[in-house]
Amino acid sequence: MTPPRHPFDALAAHYWWLETVTFGPLLQRCRTAHLPRLAGCRRALVVGDGDGRFLAELLRANPAVAADSLDISPGMLAAARRRVRGLPGAGRARFVVGDVRTVALPAAAYDLVVTNFVLDCFPADQLAGVVTRLAAAAAPDSLWLEGDFAVPAGRWRGQAARLALAGMYAAFRSAARISAAELVDVGPLIAVHGFAPAAEMTWLGGFLRSRLWTRSTQRMSPVSMGRLPLGTASGGGGRRG
Repeated sequence: MTPPRHPFDALAAHYWWLETVTFGPLLQRCRTAHLPRLAGCRRALVVGDGDGRFLAELLRANPAVAADSLDISPGMLAAARRRVRGLPGAGRARFVVGDVRTVALPAAAYDLVVTNFVLDCFPADQLAGVVTRLAAAAAPDSLWLEGDFAVPAGRWRGQAARLALAGMYAAFRSAARISAAELVDVGPLIAVHGFAPAAEMTWLGGFLRSRLWTRSTQRMSPVSMGRLPLGTASGGGGRRG
């Protein structure tokens, strides 16, 4: 059964050049800045990776990781499948069409959660629930990689960032029908679930930010390498989850 189309499907074919024209290589640098720190991860949940550029680099950099790529857009997932096809690690990726707000997620299954440029799509009244669901899917000892836009400190930088974000939100609300209208810092929401900041990198004076969070306990809980149920997997082998 073919999944229903989503507004982001129309952007899938144009996503790379739209990003390149507006930000050059900076968004991909933001996504992949902490890849060397992910070498010990074995089971990853990658949410809203769009056309799969982070997923491809993760599979290349970590030959032991198995990754579930979750996206609400079938078109974006199709683009991601095409991107990883032919890579040595393509068989370690599974693609799932689903809404992160409602899709069934296995409990404490992942030692890596990745949310690059996706949490900014949710309004404040939904964001806490999304973070809570993802935190519940993360193992007691796990990492959370979060890359997104930010409002930097300083009057002029902050004002410029807010103007840029207002334009971006207007465009995505029109083209992709996202419900969010302003950026919310998800840091406090992630920290509530036992994650602590481990590393941070910024670009464009703080307008782009990549943060790596870590959660650990004295009681070790090994992450299963088996494939646990996750929504409905699509065959083959998003921007928004």
